[in-house]
Amino acid sequence: MKVQDGLIEAEGTIKKIERSIIPKVYILTIDCGDATIKLDLVKDLLIFDEGDKVNIVISREKPQFEEGKDLVIWGYVLSKKKTLSKEKPDKLLISLWGYLLVIETTRDDVIDSFDYLDKVYFKMSKEA
Repeated sequence: MKVQDGLIEAEGTIKKIERSIIPKVYILTIDCGDATIKLDLVKDLLIFDEGDKVNIVISREKPQFEEGKDLVIWGYVLSKKKTLSKEKPDKLLISLWGYLLVIETTRDDVIDSFDYLDKVYFKMSKEA
């Protein structure tokens, strides 16, 4: 995972896709090594399968993307939950038009890369 102020780039594998209790919404769990990403996604935007290797970008700037191939959504940073324990991960919560993106990690630089209410873009694409 590469982290700079206002930019997170990661490669990961979709480990699980499960139904949410919200109709037509699925929860994706993505293993990025030193971080786990959980993402609520409406069924119509679900263009990925379990086991897919994906590239992820979370940034303040709109990323370049291929329409119809990449998933790009924007939203706002809602919460940064830091724990005092190295065994429990910190959490960065981003609202993507009401759907949640949660990054769980023990890396402080991930949580500190954004501020509350920053407008951010989330891009996910399949690895080539």
